[in-house]
Amino acid sequence: MIQCSIQACGEICQPALEKTNKDGKKFLSFTVKIPVSGYYGPRADLFLSVSIDGDYSQIGKYSLGKKVSFKGKMIPRKYKGLIYYNVHCEDTILTADPECTPFISGTLDFKGKIGKKVQDLTDKKGRPFQAFSAFSSSKSGEEKEFIWIHFMNFHLTDKNRISPEQSVSIYGDFHFNVYNANLNMECVVQDISLWEWKKDRSVDDK
Repeated sequence: MIQCSIQACGEICQPALEKTNKDGKKFLSFTVKIPVSGYYGPRADLFLSVSIDGDYSQIGKYSLGKKVSFKGKMIPRKYKGLIYYNVHCEDTILTADPECTPFISGTLDFKGKIGKKVQDLTDKKGRPFQAFSAFSSSKSGEEKEFIWIHFMNFHLTDKNRISPEQSVSIYGDFHFNVYNANLNMECVVQDISLWEWKKDRSVDDK
């Protein structure tokens, strides 16, 4: 399970369309583009599929090329090897200043399993921390899909020190990085604990 509470600013690159959910309620859906810079200079575009309650009469608010700022709940989903970032906004989407630098920030709730490698490192001030990657899984048809996130725990204690292949629940501050032209999610851990994971169920079933 991966859920993020985000705030963001970006440019609408695909104008709004009216859609209807399974309960018959109308909503508007459009795509926002946010350029992301990597640590060492590479750049890639992040595309958010944004939805908000509304109907055709409000489509004009979300026109092509308009810069908007918003808050919402983001849930990444992977389908046939591609990750889609779906955002639902419950608050008003605001027109942003044209000079506003696009950004995305927020917090992440994660339940999943650590990979086979955990690095025990030391920062510039000699303080120990751990770095590791962990995945959340879900089913796409008959195929199982995995989303990996890189974590860094700078609040390391004897109680929250983890080991490879443990199942964990994590809360922290996330950001995007670019590596080899690919977008990656990274998270600075604020809270981490062991979590019971059942092998016969995907992480997203919990």
